[in-house]
Amino acid sequence: MRKILVDSDIIIDFLRTGSGALPKLFIGQRGGKLELFLSTITVLELFAGKSSKAIAGKLREFFTGFTVIPLGVDLAMFAGELKRDHRVDTAFADLVVAATSLSIGARLATRNRRHYHGIPKLRFYSS
Repeated sequence: MRKILVDSDIIIDFLRTGSGALPKLFIGQRGGKLELFLSTITVLELFAGKSSKAIAGKLREFFTGFTVIPLGVDLAMFAGELKRDHRVDTAFADLVVAATSLSIGARLATRNRRHYHGIPKLRFYSS
């Protein structure tokens, strides 16, 4: 089973349009081909959005379809080492998402690959 870490932009796209990559990911998950993950940073980003207050219950229910990977000390150190050792110019939230993907051996499903430029060994999901 392939592991896929889903970035916030994929979920936001789905919540706004009802389409995009997420329905395909859910089909893959139901078919036993994919295992879907979220970073706690993605949860934070989604709850920080303007519309999140109105759809908080829906978001909470939505998250049950994913395994959420917490930001612990080891993952935080790994993200810091990525930034330090590879001098990547990536926002900290995206850096944690990338480190999460790498740490669990998952491909990253995102529409914003340029946010992750320069992060070695990061693999992306393509449907």
